[in-house]
Amino acid sequence: MVVQSLPLPPLSTIPSSTYPPSAYPSPSCFESSSLIYPALLIPARRTNEIQTTLKELVFKEAKRKRVYALEEGLDYTVKEVNGGYDPEKERKLVLARLGPADTFTEEDEVKVAQHDKVFQDPIIKSMIASSSQEEMSAEGTSPNGKPEIRPSYICLPASPYSLLSVDQVLRRIMPCHNDDSGEASNNNGNPLIEEIPSSFEVAGHVAHVNLREESLPYKYLIGKAILEKNNPKIRVVVNKIGNIENEFRTFPMEILAGDGLDIGLVEEMCAAQQVSDPNKIQIKVGPEHQSLMQVEVKEHGCRFKLDFSKVYWNSRLSGEHEYLVKQIVTSAHEELMATKKRHCIVADVMGGVGPFAVPLTSANASHYHKTPILCHANDLNPVSYHYLEANAKLNRCFSDRLVKHNLDGRAFIHKMNSDGVDASHFIMNLPAAAPEFLDAFRGWNFGSELSKKIPTIHVHCFGEKARGPIETSRVHTQVLQRCERALGCPGSLSEPEGRQKNKAQVRIVRDVGPRKNMFCVSFLLPVEVQQVEKLVLGRSNKRDRESEVEQTLPCSKREKEESL
Repeated sequence: MVVQSLPLPPLSTIPSSTYPPSAYPSPSCFESSSLIYPALLIPARRTNEIQTTLKELVFKEAKRKRVYALEEGLDYTVKEVNGGYDPEKERKLVLARLGPADTFTEEDEVKVAQHDKVFQDPIIKSMIASSSQEEMSAEGTSPNGKPEIRPSYICLPASPYSLLSVDQVLRRIMPCHNDDSGEASNNNGNPLIEEIPSSFEVAGHVAHVNLREESLPYKYLIGKAILEKNNPKIRVVVNKIGNIENEFRTFPMEILAGDGLDIGLVEEMCAAQQVSDPNKIQIKVGPEHQSLMQVEVKEHGCRFKLDFSKVYWNSRLSGEHEYLVKQIVTSAHEELMATKKRHCIVADVMGGVGPFAVPLTSANASHYHKTPILCHANDLNPVSYHYLEANAKLNRCFSDRLVKHNLDGRAFIHKMNSDGVDASHFIMNLPAAAPEFLDAFRGWNFGSELSKKIPTIHVHCFGEKARGPIETSRVHTQVLQRCERALGCPGSLSEPEGRQKNKAQVRIVRDVGPRKNMFCVSFLLPVEVQQVEKLVLGRSNKRDRESEVEQTLPCSKREKEESL
């Protein structure tokens, strides 16, 4: 039996152009089919070797075998066995299918598998060709006197629904292009989806997706697939429905599946004749979902409590949090060994709920006694400030090691300088705008010549994705020029002399999109900034933290008083 499209009606028949949750196929629909895969017949003694060589081309599916015994009638005959052929000396290695997944008859499916694009791979072509030469050496012949490596195929039953991944489920539901193939799969007349939205971010029990416009008609089916495939860890699936446009780095969200979704209301809206835009069918995350959005995240030995709807948190930055913390601890250790100071000071300008500040200062950290670090952590968002305080208590970050602020980023930088805080490192984790905040360092007072302290700045930002060494150099120069423009010191970071003097480095943090990367730029603050006119902050840069906290924090009066 061949894989067929799952029973979804065409979008043209859905009044709202949005599939309701009830349109999600039953598990039996996924389990009632099988698929014919391309395969290679190989010597049993070379199984591990050939699997390693073809590791990118072999069949990969959770809890499924990729090596099978040969099949009588397909791979050999009884007559051959009577003539001395031993099928036990060979194995069938299943290959990944690169061609189309849907055909109409089993006969057509066999033909497609036999001529699958995987057999056009240079490595496989070379293996088959060298084994099929008329004048083969003894090493190129199988134990049965046949070519050592021969093409074949195998019919495998579909995986049970419980073993399918989110990606596999969505590929059966959504019309898409096959990988490495220009041919359509599961096309029931709906527009083809360029990219299956199977990746998502997890924060505690919340799964967060960022769906493209083309996927919105399937959003409730996508949400249900993620929920069912990650149950019971995930309780709710949300979708970002706007850009990060406010000063607190938060964005509006809608609920796609799980707790908080009024299924009856969604079904009613999807059936409504007057609604034909998926963007107008939304169950937005609101005040009534406050308890649902409060999550706890564990990261590198620390625990973080937060309201996912009111603070900025990105689990994909977990590796960056760990990397930069280790870099700073190593640098701090070297500094303390050289200067014999009591501690090293770090200033976290856009600290959020503490992903850098908490592991740097926690009494549970392995470096706590050996490398003492004092961190001044700041965030403009009063809710982030509240959770920063909560996470400090949760992870034993004592007040002599972690000082918390609720200020605008520029005001915080000015405060560090005016208060004489000799920070060795400044962390600026606001990728969309952090480089522009560097103008707050203009007119920086480095102190006396004898005690001059030059801090290292770590700025996160977005930039163009390079496609080669020449483009990499150009992109890095652009990022450095953006930083030095804000500092008011042209050439201090991008020119070879300035780059070497100030130890400027650009590092890719993560891949954000097809044409976009996130970078971390690290450099010594150029001494030239002290000659630049100091930035005068307007009243909009000053925040009344106490009134902000009183108005927005979701906590009791007693908790508010304790947090201040």
